[in-house]
Amino acid sequence: MDYELYHDESKVEGYWHAILLVSAAKKQALLQLLSQVRQNTTYTEPLGIKKVREYGRIYNCADSWVQIGVAALMSQTKTQPYPIFLGSIIRGQKQYSLFKTVIGAKFILFKSRDDLEKMTGHLDYGSKVETTFRIGLKGGLHLLGDESERIHITRMHFDGHAHYHRHLSRDRIIERLTGLRDYCSISTADDVIDDRTGNHSKSGCQDYDDCQILQLSDLLIGCFRVVLSPITKTKEIHRKLAQPVKDIVDRYQLGSARMQNSRWRNSFCMSECCLESGSWKFDEIECIKAQEGRQLSMELDGP
Repeated sequence: MDYELYHDESKVEGYWHAILLVSAAKKQALLQLLSQVRQNTTYTEPLGIKKVREYGRIYNCADSWVQIGVAALMSQTKTQPYPIFLGSIIRGQKQYSLFKTVIGAKFILFKSRDDLEKMTGHLDYGSKVETTFRIGLKGGLHLLGDESERIHITRMHFDGHAHYHRHLSRDRIIERLTGLRDYCSISTADDVIDDRTGNHSKSGCQDYDDCQILQLSDLLIGCFRVVLSPITKTKEIHRKLAQPVKDIVDRYQLGSARMQNSRWRNSFCMSECCLESGSWKFDEIECIKAQEGRQLSMELDGP
């Protein structure tokens, strides 16, 4: 199946990669839901977790988007309907709709525990990001894909290149990504990487639709980080916003057997890495179990 990849990052207590894979066939269904929330909340500005500082239109929009993002990760339906808030409030009461479409998005959360500080040599900041992204992507694809759920990435969207002080390197991200299993592949098109800003209010940004999904990625990584970080270091409004993510993380931590019967079976994974004595070490964020022999494979291909 063809997927577009959306990447965002967080640099709070480590360096976090968020990799959201959206099926090309279901992309418009996801965008229609996000657009409906924009209309219902009348909030049209760029959206991100750092912008959510108070309750009101922006919170309602972000709250709805997070619920949509979590629902979009569902890989199977259940007999019990899954309600989501789409931003509509009537007489002070939130109105919920039943989520019926399986969008089947996938989410890879990969954290560099030491904030990339131990990566030395001739690597600039962008190279460190590219290298750890490549490691996290490879492991996530191996875990979330299989022969019956093949993943072909047709496009990679990164939220801007200005903070790297250069464009992202196709060579370091794609050409050095070796050893992919045969159910994972990436387009060889010259323009497979789009690293223009995801802020739709700025000139030279990516297409509006892609900006919206990049902003959704920002919210998702922010909520995952809130759930996995010490409660004393997060804001109450962000903890409330992250509740839908906490619900699926709690299920995830019950182990692979529990997830096999979940709506979110094989839809997201979480792991982290660090450098110790010059060697990469990989670990679980909280508790991650190997799934029936499909242990997360994260061999380093070199910087």
